[in-house]
Formats: sequence, structure tokens, C-alpha cells
Amino acid sequence: MTDSEWKERWHEVERFRVMARKTTDPVAAALLLDIVSDLEADLNELVDVEAQALPGLGAAA
Repeated sequence: MTDSEWKERWHEVERFRVMARKTTDPVAAALLLDIVSDLEADLNELVDVEAQALPGLGAAA
């Protein structure tokens, strides 16, 4: 994944966080926070996958 793709993913998470903070509808806020949680989990999974591909940072032997 390129740096610009990482930045776009991170900005997407941040956009949903801002929307969740700004909304006055509690149901919408809960749904947006759920989306943030899912996006963060996906991002963390991608970090783990990419880290395994780096020499010396993969799974311990």
C-alpha cells in the first residue's frame, strides 16, 4: 500500500470520527462510531499484513 493510500484510509477514519462528534442524533452517532471501529480494525489488519511482509518484522520464529 502506498503512503497516499495509507493517508486516505486514515483521513477516512478521521472524517467519520468528526461526523460522529458533530451529530446530534444518538442513533446516527452510534452507527458512525461503529463504522469508525470497523475502519480502525481494517486498518490495523492491513498494518499487521504489511508488517509481516517486511524483513525482520514478521512473525517470530
